[in-house]
Parts: sequence; structure tokens; C-alpha cells
Amino acid sequence: MITMGRGAVSDGKDTNENQAPTRILEGNKTIIIYFSRSGNTEKQVRLAQKILKTDVYELVITNPYPSDYQTTVNRATQERENHDWPTLEGKIPDLSKYDTILLGHPIWAMTLANPMRTFLEKYGSRLADKRLASFSTNAGYGSGDTQDLLHQLTPDSTIILNNYTVEDTHALQTEQRFIKWLKKIN
Repeated sequence: MITMGRGAVSDGKDTNENQAPTRILEGNKTIIIYFSRSGNTEKQVRLAQKILKTDVYELVITNPYPSDYQTTVNRATQERENHDWPTLEGKIPDLSKYDTILLGHPIWAMTLANPMRTFLEKYGSRLADKRLASFSTNAGYGSGDTQDLLHQLTPDSTIILNNYTVEDTHALQTEQRFIKWLKKIN
């Protein structure tokens, strides 16, 4: 059972121990690219995909974070401090096919989760001339520097909405607010 909030349980495979990474590539003009350690962000992605009828690509890293929350926090902090971002596994889809790209991610230490940072460091320039928005889950401290990093790492994209963020323990109660935000994308 995956729990929500600080100390959320991971399966040690970044939500993929018992299932393949999510890959829904049907030729839509919008794609959600996301990372979810404990499944909280993934729940948001499922709702967004249902509402917007998008393609979906789940980021996976070669060395998954451990299931223990504090061990993950320690590793993520060390990665951030050393700018030693995790390596992505798998082939990113051809981003030129999409008009709009949504990024789904948790907030770690008031910033983008490290796997999303890896994606943007490596592929941010491929998002030029794309419409871009992000949504996130957090443990109570908001979205931190997400907007600033999106502008910095994707300078030639058009950020169409401010980052939508929700405290993971409130995700279910604020579903209608998230849907309202999603509908602004079209």
C-alpha cells in the first residue's frame, strides 16, 4: 500500500516494481512526461491523461531510489549538492510531434525532483516553441523554485500556466481544482 505525505512509501522501483513504466504514445498533440517516486504524482497524471486525452511517458532512472524515505532524501540531497543528476533509462519520444508538454513531478527540497531536473537539463532545448506547463505534489512547502527553473531550463518554450501544486495529503480533496487548472490548457 502506498501512503501519502512525508515518508510516503516507495516500492523501491519508483512506482515500477510490479508494472512496466507507463508509455501511452498514441499520436496526441499533448504529452505528459512525469516522474513519481511513491505514486502520488502518478495519480495526478492518470487524472490529467483522462481529462485531456494525452500521450504519457514516465521517466525512469537507471538506479531507482530506495524504498526508505530518509535514505531517498539523503541521496537526493547529495545529488543536488553535487549537481550529479540521476541517469534516465529508456528512449524519450520524439518531442517534435507535440504542441504541448505537461511535466508532472514531486517537489523535493523546494525544487523539482532530481529525475525531472535531469530531463530538463538534457532535453529542455528540445522544448523550444512548445507550450509548457507543470504540475506537482509536495509535502507541504509548495512548489519552491519550479517556475524559475522551468524558465531557466526551457528558455524558448512558452509556459502557459503557473505550476499547479498540491500537498499530497490533499490531492483527493482538491481534484476539482486540479481539473479546473487542466481545462485551462486547451
